[in-house]
Amino acid sequence: MIKKYIEIIYISSNNKILKSKIKFKENLTLNDLKLSLIKGSIFSEKFLSNKFFGCFGEIVNSSYVIKEEDRIEIFDNLKMSPNEKRKFKFQRN
Repeated sequence: MIKKYIEIIYISSNNKILKSKIKFKENLTLNDLKLSLIKGSIFSEKFLSNKFFGCFGEIVNSSYVIKEEDRIEIFDNLKMSPNEKRKFKFQRN
């Protein structure tokens, strides 16, 4: 049986990349995932409390149901999603 994972990625303000993988479970919400990350000591509750979350560049809320092979992204002080930022930069050029 092939194990399926969810990739979690955080890029810090100094461009340091932290990656982790969590085993995929059916009906896992983003809130459940955050609790799992805290319980597994991957990230602290304090660290996650002021972050935004996305999936492949789209902002998601805590009730988002994670799908097989999703990539969950953790963002600092988000003013626009990564996709919106790319579109904004493209329109300016």
